[in-house]
Amino acid sequence: MSTELPLFPLNTVLLPGGTLTLRVFEPRYRRLVDICGRSQPFVVVRIRAGREVGEAAFCRDVGTTARITLMQAQADGSLGIQVEGLARIRLESPRVEEDNLMFATTTRLPPDMLLGVPPELHALATALQSEGLAVNDAASLVWRLAEVLPLPDDLRQQLLEENAVTLRLQELQKWLDRHADSLLA
Repeated sequence: MSTELPLFPLNTVLLPGGTLTLRVFEPRYRRLVDICGRSQPFVVVRIRAGREVGEAAFCRDVGTTARITLMQAQADGSLGIQVEGLARIRLESPRVEEDNLMFATTTRLPPDMLLGVPPELHALATALQSEGLAVNDAASLVWRLAEVLPLPDDLRQQLLEENAVTLRLQELQKWLDRHADSLLA
């Protein structure tokens, strides 16, 4: 089933189950907050070309639905919000309204297959859990590692776009193998 949702284009990637703190000051995004409040989802999507502020940007085809979990007025007149990533979605038929708020038809991507954490990554899963991060299966392990490791956003986007949990794990393992020495230094 397709649904039209407002877009919040950023130069970062929000992953399912992850959180992001945003400062809202542009009228178009204040309108997004008014439309969605804490109950209606919107989409955080990575910018392909353009900027976060000003004109509408060209966005990637895959993003993450999000909901607002916290709103707080800031001293400078802006609004501070915290959002939680919900599900991976594909964007189609983007449109821009007069105030440059973007909308797109969205289709939820298939849910992740439930796979256990591979034995060679149990130590990492345990370390993340000790920090209070939820790691219940291989998919949630990928998302939490992708948040805490210094991955380039291109790789985070690649992981978000990949439907197969096993392929996400392989890509993450390749990155870990290449950067193990610098992570341990």
